[in-house]
Amino acid sequence: MQSTHSTLPPKPLVSVEEAAALLGETRSTLYRAIKQGRFPIPVHRIGARIRIPRRSIERFLEGEFPAVAQERPASSH
Repeated sequence: MQSTHSTLPPKPLVSVEEAAALLGETRSTLYRAIKQGRFPIPVHRIGARIRIPRRSIERFLEGEFPAVAQERPASSH
């Protein structure tokens, strides 16, 4: 019998907690870097939540550094 939880594709946006786990950092380190505008990956605010594109994390880990995130801190919308 197959599980009703079929293999879904990974979520395109992850929480700060999930991003921290993927990057091997603490969530407080990520929150601090985001707040200071020093987080090298694009960040999206959806309401009060912060979401980070999974693909951007993967690209960062592969050695790519998205210039857009280095030039502009996360907006406080």
